[in-house]
Amino acid sequence: MASPFGRREVKLVLWVALGTLLVAGGMLLTVRLNQAIDERVRVGAETTGHVVHVDRFRISRSFAATRLTVDYTFDGVRHRERFSSELDESEFRVGEVLDVRVDRTDPTRAATPDGYATEDLLLQAPTVLASLGLAVIVISLALIRTGPRRD
Repeated sequence: MASPFGRREVKLVLWVALGTLLVAGGMLLTVRLNQAIDERVRVGAETTGHVVHVDRFRISRSFAATRLTVDYTFDGVRHRERFSSELDESEFRVGEVLDVRVDRTDPTRAATPDGYATEDLLLQAPTVLASLGLAVIVISLALIRTGPRRD
């Protein structure tokens, strides 16, 4: 008895499964990054920082990413680090004062209670993974729906 599914359909179903794994990976990475930020805020040494530069990147009509360059001093040493948030519409301005929590073992790693963290955490990665997964799923499902190619 022959299978009702051809090789093409099986491949497309596997692509849907891969897309699902990418979306799940993005969700798990989001949870892990939020835990890392919360840990930095909870145990980090408290200091204040000044916003010296703000970059905003439009991702889509409804989302924008914000990157802040912040000057702060820890143990008498001045640091200038970039802080990012996953997707945010906050309106920070140059000169604003931020509450910064600094990792005691590595002062270049810091976070704010607002969810901003230094870029060592790759905060945009979960969104990219999930978006890629959704694109793979949608394209695969559209190809399955169109049926086999007619040559």
